[in-house]
Amino acid sequence: MTLEKAMTSRRKLRGLTRRQCLKALTNTAVFAPALLSGWRAAADAPLPPLPDLPETEALLLTPKDKRFAHYDTAFNRRTMLRPKLRALCKTQRAVAAMIEWLRFYNTPFALRSGGHCFEGFSQSDSVVVDTRLMNAIDIDTANETVTTGPGASLGALYVAVGARGYVLSAGSCLTVGVAGHALGGGCGYLSRQFGFLCDSLQSTESIDPNGRLIVADGAQNADLFWASRGGGGGCFGVVTRFRFRLFPLTKVLVFTLEWSLPPAQALTVVKAWQAWAAQAPEAITSTLTIGLDPKEHIWLEWAGQSVGSEDQLRRELRGLLKLERTQAGPNIKLMPFLQAVDHFSEGGDYQLIYAKGKSDILLTPLSDDGIAVLIEGLKNLPKDEFVVVLYAYGGAIARVAPSDTAFPYRNAFGCIQYDLGWDKSDKIPLRLLQMRRLYDSMRPYVSGGAYVNYCDTELKTWREAYWGPNLSRLKDIKSRFDPDNVFRHGQSI
Repeated sequence: MTLEKAMTSRRKLRGLTRRQCLKALTNTAVFAPALLSGWRAAADAPLPPLPDLPETEALLLTPKDKRFAHYDTAFNRRTMLRPKLRALCKTQRAVAAMIEWLRFYNTPFALRSGGHCFEGFSQSDSVVVDTRLMNAIDIDTANETVTTGPGASLGALYVAVGARGYVLSAGSCLTVGVAGHALGGGCGYLSRQFGFLCDSLQSTESIDPNGRLIVADGAQNADLFWASRGGGGGCFGVVTRFRFRLFPLTKVLVFTLEWSLPPAQALTVVKAWQAWAAQAPEAITSTLTIGLDPKEHIWLEWAGQSVGSEDQLRRELRGLLKLERTQAGPNIKLMPFLQAVDHFSEGGDYQLIYAKGKSDILLTPLSDDGIAVLIEGLKNLPKDEFVVVLYAYGGAIARVAPSDTAFPYRNAFGCIQYDLGWDKSDKIPLRLLQMRRLYDSMRPYVSGGAYVNYCDTELKTWREAYWGPNLSRLKDIKSRFDPDNVFRHGQSI
């Protein structure tokens, strides 16, 4: 069935009575009022009769189905839940039917595409509307765009567009789903050259709380389109299609420098990276990763990517190399973009770990005291499980005004990601405590802002931290597009 026919059928369906509507959606439904004054259906209540969707449109899997376990995985084992129903939708019509069914029965649910949410907001012990199977990729070389379903991974997109000589400006983890990544911003090793992934977004198609298809771009539903560029996933509807701008590019320069130093010398390198990253040419995007090495020295990796010339890159790095003798590097290689993607990724296999992430927006570089506290704090975390990554903004990121998209920190120096991952569940209380202590020690030296894609349930004022001055507009858009708060999770608008 085509989308147009499906939407025509849905409009006819809305002309029926509420009883007739539910009869059309379910095999054996009985009429009941659906007042959305809150989730009345408890998570442990039996599921109502399921929507009558053929497997060509959706796989409605319960734990009794032998296929269920194949899809019952998530990046962060710490937050995993086992749903009563995983609705793997294949079409927009199936998503619309599921949302109408869930709303009618007032049933709790979560939305999932890639499943990399740090805090498991894509998990539910009731129902999960899962769009991983909506992963078609369509490339338009004439207009230099790609249209994709929400279930496509960044890795699949990179391969598809790379085969045509194009790139997307997005993150380095290949198994991350495009939906949540783009809706929250989408930072990567081309961000200073081409902006965040949300800056390349040209339009979305979403299923709204009433099961209707909503197209949003710069001309229609412009407020929703604005919110879709940094407002976070799972707040306004189920995005079922994205269109992004592509950039013609086939090769990039990749560089790496490494140090293993005592704390005082490590502070010098961090300070120098901050001073350089703030004014580096826009052709260069870099990160600084900090951890402990096996000898309890501070390990630093200064890594990045350039779309400029090798001469320019070597000139930029020359002054930095005079600071401290590097353990390895500078390692500079010209390589195909897809090879660079592999270089920065953690592989194409979906990881399953226990994890906790936090973030800080740095409006200005860290002070010497802030760097010293950060370095000292590393000693209290397991060296083989924890790193800190500093991302430099500027360039194309800063050419967008803070109010032009929902992502507010366009003029910031950059971001800190605190990344902790471990292997056993019995370590959870200790690891969370260790992370909390380091994070708390950094409060005097940071802005209080945070990146929504590194969501953190321990943030007390998370709305203000994620969206700052753009929060008021996001609340207004939410009240108009989802007044009954159908789309909700632990940190939704």
